[in-house]
Amino acid sequence: MVNLEIDKNSIYLMAGNTGPDSMALTHMLLEQEAKFVMCFVNYRIGPAWDEAEEKLRVFCESKGIPFEVCDADKADQTGKDKDFEKWARKVRYDFFAEVYKKYDAAALFLAHTEDDVIEGYLLSKQTGVRSSKFGLNTIGTTRGMFVRRPLVPYSNEDLIEYCDKNNVPYDKDFGNYAHDPSRSAIRNEVVDKLNEAERDQYITEIKKANDELITFSANIKKSVDRVDTLNIREIIALSEGEFAETIIRFVRAKAKTRIRISPQTLAEFRKMCLDPQPNMCLRIGTNTFLVKEYDEISIDNDGLDLPYHYTLKEPCKFSCEVFELDFTKGAEDRNIHLDDYPLTVRSVLPQDVWLFNGYSVNAKQMLIAAGISERLLHVWPVFLNKNGKIVYIPRYKKGFSEYHSSSMIIHVNEEEK
Repeated sequence: MVNLEIDKNSIYLMAGNTGPDSMALTHMLLEQEAKFVMCFVNYRIGPAWDEAEEKLRVFCESKGIPFEVCDADKADQTGKDKDFEKWARKVRYDFFAEVYKKYDAAALFLAHTEDDVIEGYLLSKQTGVRSSKFGLNTIGTTRGMFVRRPLVPYSNEDLIEYCDKNNVPYDKDFGNYAHDPSRSAIRNEVVDKLNEAERDQYITEIKKANDELITFSANIKKSVDRVDTLNIREIIALSEGEFAETIIRFVRAKAKTRIRISPQTLAEFRKMCLDPQPNMCLRIGTNTFLVKEYDEISIDNDGLDLPYHYTLKEPCKFSCEVFELDFTKGAEDRNIHLDDYPLTVRSVLPQDVWLFNGYSVNAKQMLIAAGISERLLHVWPVFLNKNGKIVYIPRYKKGFSEYHSSSMIIHVNEEEK
């Protein structure tokens, strides 16, 4: 019997089924005189679920336990065929949150066990996807609910023994993941066959992995607090879990508004990192962008200084937020000739070198020496010919008057004019 530290003036939720782990926890709640509501999710994917619902209903009626059921067929089916596990988790936690609010519950009890911890760890090793933490907390929060998992230190065999000794009815073959073949295979072929020594070995391995993740997470936090950019080569070399943790912490530290990073955003960002194009950006909020400039990643919080990369296939009129031009009559007066096309127009990079008055000079240093503002330095255009050679950089000078016959206007504010 696990001491559940029950407040007899409170109402709890029990996420239940007819498996031994769930029925053991239900029995403990009854023995400790808890007031609780049984919550059952019927995924309607086989007769076992309908049978479990009926058995659990009869049991709850015999014990005077309120019984709430979620019929998954009546839930939003979006994403079910694409990722059943993700969909099922949303369905059940939407349901739990609704019932939690209905009864003003104090906590949600989940019957996760040591088997679930080992199973999840082995599945992550099998798929190669690393988590930010292995295992399950005995106490936590989610969706505004206080969540308790008091059985995490115990195996399924422990709970079967508990049920047998206390005459608690259960279905031994009913599992929380009966609908997931990959998890069922791991549980049936590996976890259920572990002896005590093997279990201890896995728990030790999980603890070591978590200690490493905690250390890595602490180092990442120190790193992103100390710098304003991330190096692409360094973050691409990280594992999937470490990559996600790094980006999430970086955005959290540098963005001025709260931004939620989804798996899809991470995938798009990783694709951007691997793209050969040097200047790119990814919108992650209304006015917040992850910005790629050569090998560096930074955060832009207003959308005013974003890098860009345009291709002009022939002399033409072109307009964007930073500049507008008309080269339809030629731009030889800017050292741009017909055989230079297609032209690339992009924001200046740290390594850009230009031949100016017979000397090779760093483009950014040249512009800084001319007194350009920090904002304009990020977006000032450079023109490259079809061979990737810089052929033109507009001159920067306050009070500058245009003298070229071709037309080009760079958008600046009043102070910069």
